[in-house]
Amino acid sequence: MRLKIIACKAIFREISYLAAASENTVDVTWMRQGYHSAPDDLRKLLQTEIDAVEEGRDVHSFDIGESEEDPSRDFDAILLGYGLCSKAVTGICAKRHRLVIPRAHDCITFFLGSKERYASCFHGIPGCFWYTAGWIDNLAVPGRESQERAAGKYAKLGYDEETVEYLLEETGGLKNYHNAAYISMPFLNNAHYARTAKEAADYFQWNYHEIPGDTGLLAKFVAGQWDEEDFLILEPGEKAEQSYDDRIIRKARGESGIRNGESVSPEEKERGKGF
Repeated sequence: MRLKIIACKAIFREISYLAAASENTVDVTWMRQGYHSAPDDLRKLLQTEIDAVEEGRDVHSFDIGESEEDPSRDFDAILLGYGLCSKAVTGICAKRHRLVIPRAHDCITFFLGSKERYASCFHGIPGCFWYTAGWIDNLAVPGRESQERAAGKYAKLGYDEETVEYLLEETGGLKNYHNAAYISMPFLNNAHYARTAKEAADYFQWNYHEIPGDTGLLAKFVAGQWDEEDFLILEPGEKAEQSYDDRIIRKARGESGIRNGESVSPEEKERGKGF
Protein backbone atom coordinates (compact mmCIF):
# COMPACT_ATOMS: atom_id res chain seq x y z
CA MET A 1 0.00 0.00 0.00
CA ARG A 2 0.93 3.65 -0.40
CA LEU A 3 0.32 5.49 2.85
CA LYS A 4 0.43 9.18 3.69
CA ILE A 5 1.14 9.81 7.37
CA ILE A 6 0.66 13.25 8.94
CA ALA A 7 2.24 13.02 12.39
CA CYS A 8 3.59 14.91 15.36
CA LYS A 9 7.38 15.06 15.69
CA ALA A 10 7.00 13.46 19.11
CA ILE A 11 6.93 10.08 17.32
CA PHE A 12 9.55 10.92 14.67
CA ARG A 13 12.03 8.24 15.75
CA GLU A 14 9.45 5.48 16.14
CA ILE A 15 7.59 6.08 12.87
CA SER A 16 10.85 6.53 10.94
CA TYR A 17 12.22 3.25 12.31
CA LEU A 18 9.06 1.33 11.43
CA ALA A 19 8.60 3.02 8.03
CA ALA A 20 12.16 2.13 7.03
CA ALA A 21 11.40 -1.57 7.46
CA SER A 22 7.85 -1.47 6.11
CA GLU A 23 6.71 -3.27 2.97
CA ASN A 24 4.38 -0.33 2.36
CA THR A 25 5.39 2.88 0.65
CA VAL A 26 5.24 5.40 3.49
CA ASP A 27 5.38 9.17 3.03
CA VAL A 28 5.41 11.32 6.17
CA THR A 29 4.66 14.96 6.89
CA TRP A 30 5.97 16.01 10.30
CA MET A 31 4.14 18.59 12.40
CA ARG A 32 5.86 20.61 15.10
CA GLN A 33 5.34 19.22 18.59
CA GLY A 34 3.38 21.21 21.14
CA TYR A 35 0.15 21.90 19.26
CA HIS A 36 -1.75 19.62 21.68
CA SER A 37 -1.85 22.74 23.87
CA ALA A 38 -3.71 24.60 21.09
CA PRO A 39 -6.15 21.97 19.77
CA ASP A 40 -8.18 24.38 17.63
CA ASP A 41 -5.03 25.48 15.82
CA LEU A 42 -3.90 21.87 15.41
CA ARG A 43 -7.29 20.89 13.98
CA LYS A 44 -7.04 23.64 11.35
CA LEU A 45 -3.47 22.70 10.46
CA LEU A 46 -4.29 19.02 10.07
CA GLN A 47 -7.29 19.79 7.86
CA THR A 48 -5.13 22.11 5.77
CA GLU A 49 -2.53 19.36 5.30
CA ILE A 50 -5.17 16.78 4.36
CA ASP A 51 -6.79 19.14 1.85
CA ALA A 52 -3.41 19.91 0.29
CA VAL A 53 -2.64 16.21 -0.13
CA GLU A 54 -6.00 15.51 -1.74
CA GLU A 55 -5.77 18.50 -4.06
CA GLY A 56 -2.26 17.65 -5.22
CA ARG A 57 -0.64 20.79 -3.82
CA ASP A 58 1.07 19.39 -0.75
CA VAL A 59 4.71 20.52 -0.82
CA HIS A 60 5.74 17.78 1.62
CA SER A 61 4.58 14.71 -0.32
CA PHE A 62 6.20 13.01 -3.24
CA ASP A 63 4.38 13.34 -6.54
CA ILE A 64 1.18 11.32 -6.42
CA GLY A 65 0.26 12.19 -10.01
CA GLU A 66 -3.24 12.72 -11.26
CA SER A 67 -5.28 9.88 -9.78
CA GLU A 68 -7.56 9.75 -12.81
CA GLU A 69 -4.60 9.23 -15.13
CA ASP A 70 -2.41 7.13 -12.87
CA PRO A 71 -4.39 5.77 -9.90
CA SER A 72 -1.47 3.59 -8.83
CA ARG A 73 0.33 6.75 -7.71
CA ASP A 74 -2.40 7.83 -5.32
CA PHE A 75 -2.37 7.07 -1.60
CA ASP A 76 -4.48 4.20 -0.30
CA ALA A 77 -5.12 6.03 2.96
CA ILE A 78 -4.15 9.08 4.99
CA LEU A 79 -3.03 8.28 8.53
CA LEU A 80 -2.99 10.74 11.43
CA GLY A 81 -0.14 10.21 13.88
CA TYR A 82 -2.16 11.75 16.69
CA GLY A 83 -4.46 10.62 19.45
CA LEU A 84 -7.54 12.54 20.53
CA CYS A 85 -5.10 15.25 21.67
CA SER A 86 -7.54 17.55 23.49
CA LYS A 87 -10.16 16.85 20.76
CA ALA A 88 -7.89 18.22 18.02
CA VAL A 89 -8.78 15.35 15.64
CA THR A 90 -12.54 15.75 16.05
CA GLY A 91 -14.31 17.22 13.03
CA ILE A 92 -11.46 16.49 10.60
CA CYS A 93 -12.28 14.65 7.39
CA ALA A 94 -10.83 13.60 4.07
CA LYS A 95 -12.85 13.94 0.88
CA ARG A 96 -11.23 11.24 -1.27
CA HIS A 97 -9.27 8.96 1.04
CA ARG A 98 -9.80 6.72 4.00
CA LEU A 99 -8.63 8.44 7.16
CA VAL A 100 -7.08 6.29 9.89
CA ILE A 101 -6.72 7.53 13.50
CA PRO A 102 -5.35 5.45 16.39
CA ARG A 103 -7.63 5.06 19.39
CA ALA A 104 -5.49 6.99 21.87
CA HIS A 105 -5.88 9.93 24.21
CA ASP A 106 -2.43 11.25 23.32
CA CYS A 107 0.97 10.18 22.05
CA ILE A 108 1.98 8.45 25.30
CA THR A 109 -0.29 5.59 24.18
CA PHE A 110 1.92 5.18 21.10
CA PHE A 111 5.01 4.65 23.26
CA LEU A 112 3.25 2.22 25.62
CA GLY A 113 1.78 0.11 22.81
CA SER A 114 -1.95 0.15 23.50
CA LYS A 115 -4.73 2.18 25.09
CA GLU A 116 -5.16 -0.60 27.67
CA ARG A 117 -1.54 -0.37 28.83
CA TYR A 118 -1.86 3.42 28.84
CA ALA A 119 -4.81 3.18 31.24
CA SER A 120 -2.98 0.69 33.44
CA CYS A 121 0.17 2.82 33.67
CA PHE A 122 -1.68 6.05 34.33
CA HIS A 123 -3.63 4.45 37.16
CA GLY A 124 -0.53 2.70 38.48
CA ILE A 125 1.68 5.81 38.44
CA PRO A 126 -0.59 8.79 39.18
CA GLY A 127 0.66 12.35 38.95
CA CYS A 128 3.35 11.33 36.48
CA PHE A 129 5.20 13.35 33.85
CA TRP A 130 6.21 11.06 31.00
CA TYR A 131 9.56 11.52 29.27
CA THR A 132 10.45 10.09 25.87
CA ALA A 133 13.24 10.71 23.39
CA GLY A 134 10.86 12.64 21.14
CA TRP A 135 9.67 14.87 23.95
CA ILE A 136 13.22 15.56 25.10
CA ASP A 137 14.33 16.27 21.52
CA ASN A 138 11.51 18.64 20.65
CA LEU A 139 10.39 20.43 23.80
CA ALA A 140 11.81 22.12 26.87
CA VAL A 141 10.69 19.31 29.17
CA PRO A 142 10.49 19.98 32.92
CA GLY A 143 13.89 19.94 34.59
CA ARG A 144 16.55 22.14 36.12
CA GLU A 145 17.37 23.92 32.86
CA SER A 146 13.77 24.83 31.99
CA GLN A 147 13.06 25.98 35.55
CA GLU A 148 16.18 28.14 35.71
CA ARG A 149 15.31 29.69 32.37
CA ALA A 150 11.79 30.50 33.56
CA ALA A 151 13.13 31.86 36.85
CA GLY A 152 15.50 34.15 34.96
CA LYS A 153 12.62 35.46 32.86
CA TYR A 154 10.56 36.30 35.95
CA ALA A 155 13.57 37.88 37.67
CA LYS A 156 14.11 40.19 34.69
CA LEU A 157 10.51 41.32 35.07
CA GLY A 158 11.36 42.53 38.56
CA TYR A 159 9.84 39.82 40.74
CA ASP A 160 11.54 39.00 44.03
CA GLU A 161 12.82 35.50 44.83
CA GLU A 162 9.75 34.46 46.83
CA THR A 163 7.38 35.58 44.07
CA VAL A 164 9.48 33.84 41.42
CA GLU A 165 9.24 30.59 43.38
CA TYR A 166 5.47 31.00 43.64
CA LEU A 167 5.12 31.71 39.91
CA LEU A 168 7.20 28.67 39.00
CA GLU A 169 4.94 26.47 41.07
CA GLU A 170 1.64 27.99 39.94
CA THR A 171 2.27 28.67 36.25
CA GLY A 172 4.53 25.74 35.40
CA GLY A 173 1.71 23.22 35.73
CA LEU A 174 3.89 20.89 37.81
CA LYS A 175 2.46 21.15 41.33
CA ASN A 176 0.31 18.04 40.87
CA TYR A 177 3.18 15.86 39.71
CA HIS A 178 5.17 13.60 42.02
CA ASN A 179 6.40 10.94 39.59
CA ALA A 180 8.60 10.98 36.49
CA ALA A 181 8.73 8.07 34.05
CA TYR A 182 11.04 7.55 31.10
CA ILE A 183 9.71 5.25 28.38
CA SER A 184 12.64 3.36 26.84
CA MET A 185 11.92 2.13 23.31
CA PRO A 186 13.40 -1.27 22.36
CA PHE A 187 15.40 0.03 19.38
CA LEU A 188 16.73 3.19 21.04
CA ASN A 189 19.54 2.64 23.54
CA ASN A 190 20.78 6.14 24.31
CA ALA A 191 21.57 6.73 27.98
CA HIS A 192 21.26 10.50 27.50
CA TYR A 193 17.46 10.37 27.46
CA ALA A 194 17.06 8.25 30.58
CA ARG A 195 19.63 10.41 32.35
CA THR A 196 17.70 13.57 31.44
CA ALA A 197 14.52 12.13 32.94
CA LYS A 198 16.31 10.87 36.06
CA GLU A 199 17.98 14.24 36.64
CA ALA A 200 14.59 15.96 36.33
CA ALA A 201 13.09 13.56 38.88
CA ASP A 202 15.97 14.24 41.28
CA TYR A 203 15.63 18.01 40.79
CA PHE A 204 11.90 18.04 41.57
CA GLN A 205 12.24 15.28 44.20
CA TRP A 206 9.85 13.07 42.29
CA ASN A 207 9.85 9.28 42.25
CA TYR A 208 11.62 7.96 39.15
CA HIS A 209 10.43 5.08 36.98
CA GLU A 210 11.80 3.57 33.79
CA ILE A 211 9.12 1.86 31.71
CA PRO A 212 9.81 -0.47 28.75
CA GLY A 213 8.22 0.94 25.62
CA ASP A 214 6.22 -1.04 23.08
CA THR A 215 5.98 -0.31 19.34
CA GLY A 216 3.04 -2.67 18.85
CA LEU A 217 0.38 -0.06 18.12
CA LEU A 218 2.60 2.01 15.81
CA ALA A 219 3.80 -1.14 14.03
CA LYS A 220 0.21 -2.04 13.14
CA PHE A 221 -0.40 1.59 12.16
CA VAL A 222 2.43 1.61 9.60
CA ALA A 223 1.77 -1.95 8.42
CA GLY A 224 -1.86 -1.19 7.56
CA GLN A 225 -3.22 -3.65 10.13
CA TRP A 226 -6.08 -1.44 11.24
CA ASP A 227 -8.42 -3.44 13.45
CA GLU A 228 -11.45 -1.70 14.92
CA GLU A 229 -10.21 -2.27 18.46
CA ASP A 230 -7.18 -0.01 18.02
CA PHE A 231 -8.04 2.26 15.08
CA LEU A 232 -10.89 4.39 13.81
CA ILE A 233 -11.20 4.07 10.04
CA LEU A 234 -13.19 6.86 8.44
CA GLU A 235 -14.47 6.65 4.87
CA PRO A 236 -14.34 9.77 2.68
CA GLY A 237 -16.54 12.51 4.13
CA GLU A 238 -16.84 10.93 7.59
CA LYS A 239 -15.62 12.75 10.70
CA ALA A 240 -14.49 11.71 14.17
CA GLU A 241 -15.88 12.70 17.53
CA GLN A 242 -15.00 11.81 21.10
CA SER A 243 -16.81 8.68 22.29
CA TYR A 244 -16.53 9.25 26.07
CA ASP A 245 -15.80 5.57 26.65
CA ASP A 246 -12.84 3.21 26.30
CA ARG A 247 -12.98 3.49 22.49
CA ILE A 248 -11.92 7.14 22.88
CA ILE A 249 -13.06 8.20 19.39
CA ARG A 250 -15.87 7.14 17.05
CA LYS A 251 -17.48 8.17 13.78
CA ALA A 252 -19.45 11.38 14.26
CA ARG A 253 -23.18 10.84 14.43
CA GLY A 254 -24.32 14.31 13.53
CA GLU A 255 -25.83 17.14 15.52
CA SER A 256 -28.78 14.98 16.61
CA GLY A 257 -26.54 13.32 19.18
CA ILE A 258 -27.48 9.69 18.52
CA ARG A 259 -25.68 7.17 20.72
CA ASN A 260 -26.31 3.43 20.51
CA GLY A 261 -29.64 4.11 18.83
CA GLU A 262 -30.82 6.48 21.58
CA SER A 263 -31.13 10.24 21.66
CA VAL A 264 -28.69 12.10 23.85
CA SER A 265 -30.08 15.06 25.74
CA PRO A 266 -28.45 18.51 25.58
CA GLU A 267 -27.60 18.09 29.28
CA GLU A 268 -25.73 14.84 28.57
CA LYS A 269 -23.88 16.43 25.70
CA GLU A 270 -22.88 19.39 27.88
CA ARG A 271 -21.62 17.12 30.67
CA GLY A 272 -19.62 15.17 28.12
CA LYS A 273 -17.66 18.27 27.08
CA GLY A 274 -15.81 18.24 30.37
CA PHE A 275 -14.90 14.54 30.30
